[in-house]
Amino acid sequence: MEFLLDDDLDNLAPPVAEPAAADLSNGNVDDGVGDDPPPQDPVPPDAAWFEAASPFGPVSLCVQNGGLVRHAAAAAVALQQSGPLLDSLDDWTALELDWRWTAVPQAADAGSHVVVRWPAEETSPITAHLVLPWSLVRHLPAPTGILADGVHWEPAQATVVVARLALGSDEFAALEPGGAVVLPDSMRPDWRGVLRAAGEPSEAGAPLVLAPPHAPQVVPRERAAGPFASESGTIDCEVRLDATPRIAVDRLAGWSPGDLGDLGARASLWRCDGAPRRCARGILMPWGDGWALAIDGVQPG
Repeated sequence: MEFLLDDDLDNLAPPVAEPAAADLSNGNVDDGVGDDPPPQDPVPPDAAWFEAASPFGPVSLCVQNGGLVRHAAAAAVALQQSGPLLDSLDDWTALELDWRWTAVPQAADAGSHVVVRWPAEETSPITAHLVLPWSLVRHLPAPTGILADGVHWEPAQATVVVARLALGSDEFAALEPGGAVVLPDSMRPDWRGVLRAAGEPSEAGAPLVLAPPHAPQVVPRERAAGPFASESGTIDCEVRLDATPRIAVDRLAGWSPGDLGDLGARASLWRCDGAPRRCARGILMPWGDGWALAIDGVQPG
């Protein structure tokens, strides 16, 4: 089995209007649903999508078995062929997932989910892609069974946050080349940052030790830092390393502590109230007992 990035979803099937769903729990079709979903052109005819609800958001499955999937019976066969993968998922998550045949789910947004490809052999006549929310993956320990044995984890593009700041409007307006933004948390011995996948929300991520900030280390979950707190009447900002490396999923999920390597000292200040946008660029430099972002460029916003 191979883990892929969400960008690979575009190669599986384009979005289409959602048909009426058929209940395929345990591979059985719900006779009360009514007519089968209509043909899903231009979705490849051998691609069947399924979706199940979870406390962490929708979980999706795409199965391609080389056969036509244009009615509920063929979809049930495709689902049953993924039984080993789904059994391993059940054992790992301890969730009772109720799979339903559907169109391409809207939940499969690039960066917001982990995509699992099973099996790893490219010559296999059956290919299943399991789409899991990052929030679910982070909630669980490292997987076991089929989800671990022989699994290839593709690295995912990551964002490294070294500080979160609440800037006053006057401070924000004063940003200029040649100035500096001091990182107060960097003066604490327990300075922490956050590692998250590029498409995850700002509150998500695995904790990082930032000593120094350009060579962060993922730390065990029991040492996770608390959430960043904002203040009333201020502008929420993040300082992120400019490097957006591709990092192993076990690091991104916080399963395997370890060094991320030297990612460089270039960093940017991002405004995070609303859609995140870059406001200033610079380089991290020592500042007394801590660090600061020395600004060499400012962008409107």
